[in-house]
Amino acid sequence: MNSFDPQVIAAMARWPNVPAVYGWLRLDRRGQWHLIDRGRPDFDPVRDALGSPITSPPILDFIHRNYGVNPDGYWFWQNGPQRVFVDLDLAPRILRVLGAGQSATLVDHTGLEIGPIHSAAMDPAGTLWLNSAAYYGAVHDLDLAALDLDLADGHLMTLRWQGQRLPIDVVHHPEATFGFTQRPQPSS
Repeated sequence: MNSFDPQVIAAMARWPNVPAVYGWLRLDRRGQWHLIDRGRPDFDPVRDALGSPITSPPILDFIHRNYGVNPDGYWFWQNGPQRVFVDLDLAPRILRVLGAGQSATLVDHTGLEIGPIHSAAMDPAGTLWLNSAAYYGAVHDLDLAALDLDLADGHLMTLRWQGQRLPIDVVHHPEATFGFTQRPQPSS
């Protein structure tokens, strides 16, 4: 599932023992990346804990091309030889709806098209989770209105998407269900 830029692969081979970092990169619930500059001299862990948005298109493109997951469900950015584990406010993929009607597509925050949806679920917080053959993610809250959702007795029951009618299951613990970790920590 992880495919990285050739120069990143070469850097990993050249410097195989670069320590990983934790707590420096955050993905918010709307798919925006944030740098938490813990090395800054005036860093205050309370004031600066959410970090600063990363807005440079070349940097965002580099992060997106080199974004992956390890077998433990820890999502990371492979920054050359250094693995930067990501704190997730919600999910490792934030899904967006592009277009409308039968021509609509689902893409994640990196621009990756998700493909056919196999299942849908909602957690107790009201987040809609979609799962395809290869990817899962949480739907961006502003895109819920773009989806054809059926209600019954005030509860979501089905999602109509690209000619399919999918039941919306309940998921109580998305991290466990989908196998990811929101706050990766170094192993002891």
